[in-house]
Amino acid sequence: MKWYAKILLGPIVGVNLLVALLLIGCAYSPLLPVESMPLLSLAGLAMPFVLVANGAFLIVWLLLYKRFMLVSIGALLVCLPQIRVFSPINVSRQTPPEESIKVVSYNILSLNLKNATANIDNPVIAYLENCDADIICLQEFPFSALKSKGGKGLLKAYPYRSYQLNNWSVAKSHYLCCLSKYPILSVEDVDFNSTSNGCAKYRILHGADTVVVYNCHLQSNNLNDENKSAYEQLLADPNKDKIRSQGTREIVKKLRDAVSKRAAQANLVLAEVQKDTTPYIIVCGDFNDSPISYTHKLFMRELADAYVRSGNGPGFSYNRNKLFYRIDHILYAPAFEAYDCVVDHSVKASDHYPISCYLQKNVSEKK
Repeated sequence: MKWYAKILLGPIVGVNLLVALLLIGCAYSPLLPVESMPLLSLAGLAMPFVLVANGAFLIVWLLLYKRFMLVSIGALLVCLPQIRVFSPINVSRQTPPEESIKVVSYNILSLNLKNATANIDNPVIAYLENCDADIICLQEFPFSALKSKGGKGLLKAYPYRSYQLNNWSVAKSHYLCCLSKYPILSVEDVDFNSTSNGCAKYRILHGADTVVVYNCHLQSNNLNDENKSAYEQLLADPNKDKIRSQGTREIVKKLRDAVSKRAAQANLVLAEVQKDTTPYIIVCGDFNDSPISYTHKLFMRELADAYVRSGNGPGFSYNRNKLFYRIDHILYAPAFEAYDCVVDHSVKASDHYPISCYLQKNVSEKK
């Protein structure tokens, strides 16, 4: 090894070690208590970036000095369970049983009615018409859409419907909506005491069983266009001045406040799940949180993630402003088995992609 290579090697190994430690910290940040460490609990948002950086070091050492690969390999092995949550691989879970229930969750951005109309030509309506789901949970649904002249007669395959008309939805002019091929027996509101987010609980009759579905829209980050533009600029040029800028501090503050509120909301939903005696429970919706988050970890105490169990790849479900995260989820109780969970990137009308999966009843594993 040349003398100058030896001089450079120490700092490079040091940076590699720092990246490896950052990966471990980001991967297991959901274990931190949000109540006392809301800012540190956001570290999971950085996991895609440090995962790529760790992989880059792995390739560099593979080409130059293979013995130094151990640092990156060690970090990857330590973080393997969380990496699988972030980007699972499930080759054998793609063929669902015929009697399984297809569930779709989709934040439809009020049908994007600024640029389209509520008719069969609307790309969101077209997707819902053709997705062949049994139960569809929608967030940010414009109640007036299906009541308008253009919207009447749409989605006839779903004779059972619920539009949640609580205070927060009325204030925002969009609703939580459930479209079902099976009878909706009752609807309850899980009160978040929020003016912009909420959760509806549906009891749905499937055969002789009652399936309980929670349609959630957890606390939004409330990032405005200026915040999103600042984020994009930061990604393009992450220099110290931009990191310390007022715009960046405002983004961090909004994220910190939102993660605390989401944790409280998730606790309310989880409390409902824990006291429910029905074994067949589904919790889905726009969580506004990635799978590497305190909120997601909280739900995993009682539920399983359909995408982690039967999806493939990172499955990013938000598609705007270079905020590439899977923030839409379908979770389920142990009385189900999940198959073929997919985030459909072909539908770009909303700022979210729809997520779908098949759930098969498994009576031997009832709650």
